[in-house]
Amino acid sequence: MQWRQAVAGKRMPSMQTLTRIVTWWLVIVLAWVLGRLLWSFLQPVETPPVWQAPIVSVTGSKQEGFQVSDITSMELFGRYRADAPKVVPQQPVKQDAPETKLNLTLVGVVASDDPNTSLAVITNRGKQNTYGLNEAIDGTRATLQAVFADRVIIRNNGRDETLMLDGVKFGQGNARAAAPSPAVRPTPRSEPTESGGDELAQIKQEILEKPQNLFSYIRLSQVKQDGNLIGYRVNPGKNRVLFDAVGLQPDDLAVSLNGNDLKDEAVMARLWTELSSATELTLTVERDGQLHDIYIELQ
Repeated sequence: MQWRQAVAGKRMPSMQTLTRIVTWWLVIVLAWVLGRLLWSFLQPVETPPVWQAPIVSVTGSKQEGFQVSDITSMELFGRYRADAPKVVPQQPVKQDAPETKLNLTLVGVVASDDPNTSLAVITNRGKQNTYGLNEAIDGTRATLQAVFADRVIIRNNGRDETLMLDGVKFGQGNARAAAPSPAVRPTPRSEPTESGGDELAQIKQEILEKPQNLFSYIRLSQVKQDGNLIGYRVNPGKNRVLFDAVGLQPDDLAVSLNGNDLKDEAVMARLWTELSSATELTLTVERDGQLHDIYIELQ
């Protein structure tokens, strides 16, 4: 009996009470939602700024940072030059070139280890001239490429050809470099005969008219020692009448000509001008350790 009374005292809430509780809870939730909606309309909204790329001016004062002109001014691939000379690879000189078919006459040479002082006296169609390396021969397309003691190499239309010294047949010599001539045994000096005297006079007259012809009768080859020029080796040319008549001997070492020191490599270029007006020459040679003056009278 007492147990039933206790259970009755703890009776569950009635349906009316539960309904009232749920109703108030829904009212509170609805009020909160309405408040959020109202606040969203009343609160100001900040619009984010629109992104825009910075504008860089290429004119006016110098701008900091990366510039296209910085790259172009570096010239990474070099500077273009419209007038730049074309580089043509140098073709090696063929020393055993075949004999040339051009109607040229080699009347004298100055062979040297230094290409800048090598010279050749060449006649073409009656006109004689002196040429250095890489110079074009008058009246032809050929250029002088190398000077040896008994020949020169010319380049004719891209083909190397040999021009022998006047009086020397092709194939007789074996010079392969611009070096002193090989040693020759001295020949005793002989007095010219009557016919030899006429020939000597003719040679002197020829040299007087064309001084460069001297080097076709007296051949000079440069001699160096320890890299320094010490003179020019003297040997007879196409005709040794003048060589013997003035008292020269093969392998004499010429050290001076008309007072000009031949040990100076620049002297040989100046001598061509002096020879054009000279009527006598004084050639100083060294022989067996002694100096000898050789007088060459052209009149």
